[in-house]
Amino acid sequence: MFLLLETIRLDHGEPSLLHLHQDRVNRSLKELFGITEVLNLKDCILPPEEFTKGIVKCRIWYGKCVEQIDYSMYRMKRVQSLQMVESDTITYNYKFADRRQLENLYALRGDCDDVLIIKNGLVTDTTYANVAFYDGSCWITPEEPLLEGVRRRFYLERGMISTARITAGDLKFFSELRLMNAMISLEESPSIPVQSILPVSSK
Repeated sequence: MFLLLETIRLDHGEPSLLHLHQDRVNRSLKELFGITEVLNLKDCILPPEEFTKGIVKCRIWYGKCVEQIDYSMYRMKRVQSLQMVESDTITYNYKFADRRQLENLYALRGDCDDVLIIKNGLVTDTTYANVAFYDGSCWITPEEPLLEGVRRRFYLERGMISTARITAGDLKFFSELRLMNAMISLEESPSIPVQSILPVSSK
C-alpha cells in the first residue's frame, strides 16, 4: 500500500491552507485507492499544548486510514545555493512518504544547500519546495512541477504568480528564486540569486 504524507503548517495552533490540504488528500485517496469517503483533516489535528504556540509542523502519514501524526516546532532550512541536477525518470506527482528518489538527487548537491531538479529539459522543483523566479516585475513558477504544492496553488488561484515553461537556459532572464511549500511563503523564503544556482555538472 502507498503511504502518503501531508505536512501542514500550524500558526499558534491554527492550520494554514487547510482547505487545499483537504482537497489534495481527497484527490489522492480517490485516485490511488478508489476511496471517496472524506478523511477529515480538521478532526486529526489536535496538537498537544506545547505545540499551540508559534509555527509548528504537523505531519500526517496516511494510506486508506491515518497511520501516524506528529508535531514539531518549525525552523526554516538555510538555503543560499542550488545545484541543478537532471532526472527524466523521477515521479512525485503525489505526496508520497517514500522520498528515496528525491533523496538520491539531494545527494548530488555537492557544496550547495539543495538541488534544482531538471526533468525533460524543464525546471521543476527543489527536493522539498516548489520554486518561483522573479523577472523584475512578476513571479513565475514552472508550468510542470514534480508536485503541485498547496501554497503554489494558493498563489496561482489569487493571481499572485503565473506559470511558464522554464528551461535551465532561461534562468538568465530572472534575478532571483524563492521557495514555497506548506511551511514557507514567498515572503518568508530566502532570496536565492540566480548566480547561486549552479549548472548541471558535465562529469
